Amino acid sequence: MKHSQDPKQLASAIENLEDLKAKFDQRKPLIFLDFDGTLAPIVENHEDAKMDDETREIVQQLSQKYAIAVVSGRGLSDVREKVGLTDIFYAGSHGFEIAGPNNFKKDNEEAEKMLPVFDEIEEILQKKLSKINGVRFERKKFTLAIHYRQVAESEISDFHSIIEKEVSNYPKLHKGDGKKVVEIKPNIDWHKGKAVNFLRKELSEQENPFSIYLGDDTTDEDAFREMENGLGILVGEHGHNSYADYRVENITEVKKFLKELL
Repeated sequence: MKHSQDPKQLASAIENLEDLKAKFDQRKPLIFLDFDGTLAPIVENHEDAKMDDETREIVQQLSQKYAIAVVSGRGLSDVREKVGLTDIFYAGSHGFEIAGPNNFKKDNEEAEKMLPVFDEIEEILQKKLSKINGVRFERKKFTLAIHYRQVAESEISDFHSIIEKEVSNYPKLHKGDGKKVVEIKPNIDWHKGKAVNFLRKELSEQENPFSIYLGDDTTDEDAFREMENGLGILVGEHGHNSYADYRVENITEVKKFLKELL
């Protein structure tokens, strides 16, 4: 069973590159990458996030050598468009919608049934939160993200209590927290970790393939925790303990690490 620890206690993946490369030499890893905060900088408006050309080029080159999946809280079509590579897999909406090359597609069936509930709660929350400035809604197929990066500090506790009150009326929904964003998801035992395990079976013939997962958010902890045979690498910090095995400081170090894999 994995234990979580203070991210400051995690060894640096960059400082331990030689040891890590020895592990990769023995078995070719599957590579899982979060998007915001890992491949692209976190920005004020989530619509403006983008990968730079160098990062895209590195991921493109890696995809010729390794099986790669980008795993994101963003909706599937959004993250696909932002990454812009056709020959890799994508898990959008925290893994509720998965797609890949050759028209591969898999949506979570239980979540499918809950689409009308999302329409309903989105409408209610749009009304209830309209009095708070700086709230931004991002509707994905199976999740509703409500961003509050631009909400005044004095209104943040109101913002959270309004959402909590409304979500408590819907036992089929669950409220999760990310970096300056609240995510309303189906209350189903499915998350980035389960999506990664599903993809590991799709991407490899092996029973329990060796994998690497890089992510920066609390939602990536599900993937770090579920990784039986692999390495979780935390990018920066998210203010909580982490199940990751190593850390890198920032996106620059992510690039450095991925270049080493090439």
